[in-house]
Amino acid sequence: MKVKLTKTNDSYKLMKKWWEGHGFPVIEPNILPESTFICYNDKEVPVYAMCLYNTDSDLCWIGWQISNPEVNKDETKGCFDHLFKAIEIYAKHLEYKVILTTSNTPSVVDTLKSNSYMEGDHNVKHYLKNI
Repeated sequence: MKVKLTKTNDSYKLMKKWWEGHGFPVIEPNILPESTFICYNDKEVPVYAMCLYNTDSDLCWIGWQISNPEVNKDETKGCFDHLFKAIEIYAKHLEYKVILTTSNTPSVVDTLKSNSYMEGDHNVKHYLKNI
């Protein structure tokens, strides 16, 4: 398996297809950061994507984790964990000290915990306002 850093504009069509395939709301490209990581399984099939928001602090934010809805779970074994590890290496290279993400999806939470992420808040809701 491998992880590739892409420009979000170059991987957006793929991510949009995956969001639609899962019946998730499609995130507009102007909301997404410049960088998206794509994880490929051993058959060179893209199986996961995750965005990285760069900041001007010691914290970076990862989000919009999405999987390829057309791939059998057996073909993704270990890939999600590998993606998180690759992003952590990249974030350290950029000298970030903290990675922040949010999720209440059990499989994502399990991967976060197995990679030593700590739960920061309990029962928090996110509030957004279009301006």
